[in-house]
Amino acid sequence: MMILKKTLNASILASLLLAPMAAWTCDAAGPSAHIGTVQSIDAANKTFTIVDAQSRNAITFVANNEIIEELKGAKGSIMVNYEENNDDTVLKAVGVTF
Repeated sequence: MMILKKTLNASILASLLLAPMAAWTCDAAGPSAHIGTVQSIDAANKTFTIVDAQSRNAITFVANNEIIEELKGAKGSIMVNYEENNDDTVLKAVGVTF
């Protein structure tokens, strides 16, 4: 029973220490980068959506066929480097890392 309490306490402590790190991920990645997990891929429209690790909001990017194909094998967190188009409403993925 004592081992269970120690394990539970260690798990809670680790969660509390690691949670703030996830919130800083996009800021730490630098400008024009987002980190998150892939929510959906629309190959026909050449777009994909991630759930941003920092804001927890869905962010959609347009991408070329090469990036769309790469994302089909993505597991876990990815980093998206992007550029903003003139109207600032469309984010164009220029690279992904996972």
